[in-house]
Amino acid sequence: MIIKNTSTNHCLDRTSAYRSDEAWITEKLYDEKTHIIPVHNLNMLCTNTPDITAVYLTHKDFDSSADLINNCVFLGIYNETPCFSVDINTTELASKLCRLTGATFENFKSVATLLDTPSSELLALARFMSFWHSRNLYCGKCGHKTNRSESGHVRICQNELCKEHYYPNMDPAIIVLVTSGNRCLLGRQQNWKEGMYSTLAGFVEPGETIEQAVVREIQEEAGITVHNIEYQGSQSWLFPNSLMLGFSAIAKDESITLDTNELEDARWFSPEQIRSDPLVLPYQNSIAYTLITAWLENFD
Repeated sequence: MIIKNTSTNHCLDRTSAYRSDEAWITEKLYDEKTHIIPVHNLNMLCTNTPDITAVYLTHKDFDSSADLINNCVFLGIYNETPCFSVDINTTELASKLCRLTGATFENFKSVATLLDTPSSELLALARFMSFWHSRNLYCGKCGHKTNRSESGHVRICQNELCKEHYYPNMDPAIIVLVTSGNRCLLGRQQNWKEGMYSTLAGFVEPGETIEQAVVREIQEEAGITVHNIEYQGSQSWLFPNSLMLGFSAIAKDESITLDTNELEDARWFSPEQIRSDPLVLPYQNSIAYTLITAWLENFD
């Protein structure tokens, strides 16, 4: 089973070489063609008339209170258009932008699957960068305040005797479609919507390879030993900062011993059951959905 990796279809040119070029960054930030994505309390500005659409602003939509140059992050260039995000730190400014655009700041998780793929990926990145900045305002080494640098991609401790640098980080996690003959193993967590099942997943622990993480997680959550582990693809999952590494694996046995602290239920499903049961699969842009549907294609 090899999944079709569509993550390279909508490539953002990060243009990282220009992040330290303050003149270039300023020029692009104040270019009228530039798209600026506002982030307020990790919520994203969207319209819903009639469809959910991301709102992109220009520098002219902000007053001086936004302090764009000190609150922005240069995301990159998409379709020859420079893209920035900016943190909206006051309710007053957020309300003003809502009145200006007729849009509202929405919980990104609730709209992510309704946006077009490029917008969803851009907004996810903007939201993640805002999340990262908000949690690195102070130096973890000496406790002094940190400042933005490199157009928002680095934070540096202000203490002259410290000057510690902080960079955005991702947490690797594995997600696995386990199969046994013509059945696959799916599980569900208690807080998921009714009837939803997905592939099993978990974080990679320190000192562990990703293959070791696959074996450990499936054993811990379902009591099943797996082998024939094959990498299938990856997906950035910025809720808040995970990199999902997709695998397939084959079970050595089918006897499930459930870890109820992790899962509410886990069971084996045949292709017919997945297609005919009132089963709710993960949303279509997720790697979990891709792993499941790629496996189903073997039984068409």
